[in-house]
Amino acid sequence: MKENIIKSQESHGELHQNNSKRNANEKLKKQRKKKKMDAKSNLIIDNEHEDKMIKQLEKRLKLNKRKSNTIPKSFINDGLDYLLDFCDNDNRKQVVEMEEQLLKGEGDKDLEEDIAMFLENDDAKEAQIALKNDKFKKKKQDEMVDSIKESDEDLLSDKSLDDIETNISQSSDNDDLWEDIYGRTRDKKGNIVNNVSSVIQRKPLEAIQDNDEKRCRLKKQLKGLLNRLAESNMHIIANQVDELYMCNSRNDMNTILSELIMQALISSVLTPDRLICEHMMLITILHANVGTEVGAHFLLTFIKKFDEMLKASYTVEDKQLDNLVLLLSHLYNFKVYNHRLLYQILDKLSSKFEEKEIELILLILKTAGFPLRKDDPLALKELILNLQKIASNIESDNSRVKFMLDILMAIKNNNVSKIPQYDPSHIEHLKKLMKSFIHKGKSIVKLNISLEDLLKADERGKWWIVGCAWSGNRNLDEGKKVTEGKKTMFSQNILDLARKQRMNTDIRRNIFCILMTAEDYLDAFEKLSHLGLTDQQEREIIYVLMDCCLQEKKFNPYYAVLAERFCVCDRKYQLTIQYMLWDKFKILDNYNVKQLANLAKFLTHLFIQRSLSISILKVLNFAELDKQTMKLVRQIMIGIFLCKNEEDCLQVFERISSTSLLQTFRESLRLFINHFLIRNIESCKVMEVEGALIKQRAYQVDKLLLNRECKILF
Repeated sequence: MKENIIKSQESHGELHQNNSKRNANEKLKKQRKKKKMDAKSNLIIDNEHEDKMIKQLEKRLKLNKRKSNTIPKSFINDGLDYLLDFCDNDNRKQVVEMEEQLLKGEGDKDLEEDIAMFLENDDAKEAQIALKNDKFKKKKQDEMVDSIKESDEDLLSDKSLDDIETNISQSSDNDDLWEDIYGRTRDKKGNIVNNVSSVIQRKPLEAIQDNDEKRCRLKKQLKGLLNRLAESNMHIIANQVDELYMCNSRNDMNTILSELIMQALISSVLTPDRLICEHMMLITILHANVGTEVGAHFLLTFIKKFDEMLKASYTVEDKQLDNLVLLLSHLYNFKVYNHRLLYQILDKLSSKFEEKEIELILLILKTAGFPLRKDDPLALKELILNLQKIASNIESDNSRVKFMLDILMAIKNNNVSKIPQYDPSHIEHLKKLMKSFIHKGKSIVKLNISLEDLLKADERGKWWIVGCAWSGNRNLDEGKKVTEGKKTMFSQNILDLARKQRMNTDIRRNIFCILMTAEDYLDAFEKLSHLGLTDQQEREIIYVLMDCCLQEKKFNPYYAVLAERFCVCDRKYQLTIQYMLWDKFKILDNYNVKQLANLAKFLTHLFIQRSLSISILKVLNFAELDKQTMKLVRQIMIGIFLCKNEEDCLQVFERISSTSLLQTFRESLRLFINHFLIRNIESCKVMEVEGALIKQRAYQVDKLLLNRECKILF
């Protein structure tokens, strides 16, 4: 009995335990189910919230109005077009497989291409470096023309859509007619058309009317700016006039501005000196920031007006000529032109030497006498002797002549106190102030133009403007070696080439034309050295040289040898090339295969010739090299390793082997050489000799770069 009772109690306990377990399991199931339901509901809520956010962002990005399901152009431009594709598992697998295939096969193929690219022009190197016959010059010009024809499509991209639309609309009016280089209208067959339709005849008239209206608006704008001109707002006015120069024709700007300034400053009464100084300061700022043609135009205009008024014989009471002389004197004080011109003006005045001319000489001496003495004391001495000789033939009681001679002697003896009302503090203050208004990289270029050149500019031409004709005797001062004023004339073909190459300043055009017409690199170096450029302007030589080098269809050693010559001449050119290359490394994606190969060969030559250190490549991030940068560095390494002289090859790396600061760069180079050159060189079936030489040199370089601090071993 007892045993049965015990068994029943045990079975009852087990049943109770089973029930409690079952209840616990049911509770867990309910809790899990509830959690799933809560998660689903939360997910739905989150999705709804996310959809709202997406709609808001679409509205802000203006993507909600798109009718098609294609990816927006803005996404493609930002490089986000691949994101949706990569979210798909199948697409992701395909991308990974493609990358693996590319890594396996592309390295070998690229290496073979790079070796072939380097060896492409090797046979003709020595012949190109000579560059001593006319055939080279013609070939060089032809190749530049061909390369520019290929890049004409790029030029179109610089034009605005409005310009293209207007050109299309104009050409569609009369597609059968075209204009030759002489301005004659021809039909499709090439026959000259004499009778032009009335529609075409009306177009020039409409264009003239539009141009007149535009000039009127421009004149009002400039007049308003000049009326507000003062020392306090000089910077603002100069910037606004500079912007107008950028938006309008320079010829219109120069013409209108010179007219307005002469109207404002040249009157029958003497204009305040402060007002003239401020206006001449504005011209000087524009002369530096916009271009030398601005200062040259004002100088030409003032000199022509001066000659015209001097012949008209104005009375002493009329101060128009005095004001004009003050304009010229202050332009000289601001270093717009050379002292030679002002001495020639003084000689012209002394040749007439009447009462008005004596007053003008006094005015020039009081305004710019001491700067003249500083620039050329010998010329001042000659002027004093000449004036004393002329004065001795005039009546001794002429007070003006006596006063003028006293002023001359005071300037000669550097005695400032003897000159009445002489205060150069204001002009010196404006000079200091003006330095902060000149743009970075710009400077005031002195114009070295003679008085005769300016007065006969309409007959002889304006040699100081690139592209203008010149038909006068350049040796203006007989018996003297005058090299300033001599300008090499270039053919229209070369000037057109410079324009197509976007050589948009006089300095760049001059450099480009010299590069294209030089007999050899020594001739080019000599001519470029005698351009008389400032330190900042000399940087343009390297800019133009490298630009021409990259534009060549095949690498031309002429540019590399010339760059080497400049580097040997002065270290500043090495720094200029270095900084310019660092800028170019950032835009390698914009270069095609030929340009990249030209850049690599240019650098290889400078490295081998010790003109430049290979350490300039330290700015590259070797851990994250893109395809273009990798190709450039690989071609440079191949070029160095395939150098004929083993010593030249090894010295490139010896220069960086001992510097502790370049430890990271050395390890990066070793890693690059072993990973991207040595690993792929064995699988190159073509060019076995070159491959063996690269392996041998790479091994030697690796030993050279290896030291105790190195952490990477191969």
